[in-house]
Amino acid sequence: MTRYTRSHGYHNVMRSHRYRPILIILLVLLAAFLIFKAAGVGGINEGNYEAQRNTRLRSEVQHAVSSVNSLSRLGASSTSAMLGRIRQYVHGVEVLNDLNVGMYGEIGRLYSQSTFDAIYAIIEEYDAKLASGQNISDTLTSLSEVINELSDMTTVMLDGTQTAVSET
Repeated sequence: MTRYTRSHGYHNVMRSHRYRPILIILLVLLAAFLIFKAAGVGGINEGNYEAQRNTRLRSEVQHAVSSVNSLSRLGASSTSAMLGRIRQYVHGVEVLNDLNVGMYGEIGRLYSQSTFDAIYAIIEEYDAKLASGQNISDTLTSLSEVINELSDMTTVMLDGTQTAVSET
């Protein structure tokens, strides 16, 4: 590009000065990105994830155990609702297990799928017997045993003495 000046005629203007502000902005953005990346902003803090996961696992399992323990003291009218809550707590543990598998792959599996399948089968059996008016004491015992086993597996795993998949 040329520009006319009165004293010297036509004068060449350098085009490289036009892109200088854009380059400065891009360099500043790149430097900010690298600083934030080095500081860990926007990334997953593995220690924080594991602490949150462990807290949630303990909470869900403790709620499931307390709900199962209160089943024997409930009347038939609220037992079905309590079974729904137990199913919800077990599902919460299963979701955390699946999330851990998503984060770490199969090596991150905390519980085998058969653990959850067995618990859901006992809950369904309990609900079916309750609806048909059959004796539920043996199913309540089975449910209590399997939930306590889940609690024991969780305690052992979170205390750091076991990191492998637990089988039922």
